[in-house]
Amino acid sequence: MGRMASSRLYISYVLMFLCSQNGMPSMEKPYVFNGDFVDRGKDSVEILLILFAFLLVYPSDVHLNRGNHEDHICKLETFMILKLLQMIFRWLPLATVIDHKVLILHGGISDTTDLSLIAKMDRHRVSGSEEPHSVVDLLWSDPMSQEGCIPNEGRGGGCYWGPDVTEQVLSKHHLQLLIRSHECKQEGYEFCHNRKVLTLFSASNYYEVGSNRGAYVTLGSDLAPHLVQYQASNTTRELTLKQRLKRNF
Repeated sequence: MGRMASSRLYISYVLMFLCSQNGMPSMEKPYVFNGDFVDRGKDSVEILLILFAFLLVYPSDVHLNRGNHEDHICKLETFMILKLLQMIFRWLPLATVIDHKVLILHGGISDTTDLSLIAKMDRHRVSGSEEPHSVVDLLWSDPMSQEGCIPNEGRGGGCYWGPDVTEQVLSKHHLQLLIRSHECKQEGYEFCHNRKVLTLFSASNYYEVGSNRGAYVTLGSDLAPHLVQYQASNTTRELTLKQRLKRNF
């Protein structure tokens, strides 16, 4: 799952929809949620608790990657809650690798990304304001069509990276696909860099009703991505959860 909306009812609905379509999380069907759980709307803490509960029930089969909103600039009114969550965020994985071939992370990569070095990093001891560029790149970067790697001045962190950088990093680590989130896409997903980068955005109607679809991806035994799109509507919101699941959004 990519970026998710910040309504606890919507998240509950999406989780029920996922499980009804794909089965409960298991060793054969692990679930990966790719960051940005907070900092959008009034239900951020409730959404975190729902996802943490899901993680506690399925500790080996549910994975929560850290997103750029799970960092030191996250805005919450209660300082004690913010401080506690910042400690938790530092324990969230920065990336997930599926069968040694598919890399899942929130933002992107740069021409200096080295997964072996990141794996050795003691990220739990580093405060948000002191995080190294390698971590910031994973959380904040975006792909671009031209080759190279340039600062991502629009976001104030990370970089824009080109197809040559994708090829370099994937080849170095013997990977075949990078799945990331971080950007809203009208269809809920978008391929780029010769279909070696997939942007996945799971919050439908992100800006307003009808503005975009949401999507999630499943990977079969051959690791080929199968994408499922959906879009909630005002009519859907008035239905019960059971009625919504029957309508498949």
